[in-house]
Amino acid sequence: MEKILRSNNFARIIAIFLAIILWLIVTGEQITQTTPLRQPWQDVPLQVENLNPEYVITDIPSTVDITLEGLPEDFVDLTVQDIDVYVDLTGLGAGNHLLEVQARLPSGLTMVLVEPEQVRVSIEAYYTEVFEVEVNLIGSPAEGWELVEYTVIPDEVLIGAPESIFERVDRVVVIIDKTGMRLFESVELSPTAYDEEGNRVDDLIIDPSLITVRFEFERVQEAEAESDEENNS
Repeated sequence: MEKILRSNNFARIIAIFLAIILWLIVTGEQITQTTPLRQPWQDVPLQVENLNPEYVITDIPSTVDITLEGLPEDFVDLTVQDIDVYVDLTGLGAGNHLLEVQARLPSGLTMVLVEPEQVRVSIEAYYTEVFEVEVNLIGSPAEGWELVEYTVIPDEVLIGAPESIFERVDRVVVIIDKTGMRLFESVELSPTAYDEEGNRVDDLIIDPSLITVRFEFERVQEAEAESDEENNS
């Protein structure tokens, strides 16, 4: 046994064996580096391009799931911010549209699967109009005081909304409780849109979003008080 271990033939066999193992390792790494792989990505944000500024999107999926293919080196340091998945709205007007999901990807990568392949996009015309702000006062001022006047700044606001929401707007109102007010008061608050039946209308833009209402109060006239005294006497 000792003679075999010391023989040149045994040394050659070991050297050949180690060379084969090293070759297999190197070859395996090369095969791995040059073999394309597929990697799934979930909840990738879906973007829109070329929307006519006169329209607005009212319904569209926010994300899609995709599978990318490329070499291992192409996925190094890849983030979802590097993946641009979108639908092209060129030339589209109001209505429901079924559109193909497209992608722009870093060099070396291709999109081999997207779920869903097509998405439904709802587009509506966008309307704007100026509305006068109505003031609805409730409550009573402090005892012995009465309201002289109030000023709304500004007294008009711009309403902007998709057609289906905009057509519901009937008026814009601020409701103010003047309970306990006296002298000069100032209130800042957000106006609210309502329909003809008095229901609140949401999901629209009101510009400006805040208005100021300034009040002036004065004491009840002394003449009225003297008249009351005479009547009592």
